[in-house]
Amino acid sequence: METLFLGLRVLVALGAVLGLLWFLQRRFSRTLGSAGANQPAVRVVSRQPLTPKASLVVVETDGQRLLLGVAEGSVNLLHTTEVPPESEPVPATGFAASLEAAQHSAGSFPEGGNAADPSGLPPRRAARGAHALPSAHPVPAKSALAGSILAPETWRQAGAVLRRGRRL
Repeated sequence: METLFLGLRVLVALGAVLGLLWFLQRRFSRTLGSAGANQPAVRVVSRQPLTPKASLVVVETDGQRLLLGVAEGSVNLLHTTEVPPESEPVPATGFAASLEAAQHSAGSFPEGGNAADPSGLPPRRAARGAHALPSAHPVPAKSALAGSILAPETWRQAGAVLRRGRRL
């Protein structure tokens, strides 16, 4: 009988604590949520990691775009511009950019490409089954450093951004 009362007291105490947490969460989420009701004051447009602890971040706030250098213990403003009008197309990045580049370079196979085929892919080999992928010609290998902090192109881009920032 004593164990039953102990278990009941634990359940009532747990219920009271959970109820208090629920009440506080509801109360403060409404208070904080009403400050920036529809649109956040700061919007992260893109982020490009440079090292595991440092990255470049493009942030949009109050009609301005800010390029920030973010490290483990600091945030530095590198460049500021006006937000472009919405009618301008935003350049594709990542996979979308790769796909678009591949579509523009379609038909550039050195041999076996089919000019009548709009995809530019070489025809399937007759010996392969219908499930097989088309025979592809070897693609020139990228540098193992491409896209990393050690790549020369990364340093050229960083230098160009810094030079543009100094002219302001």
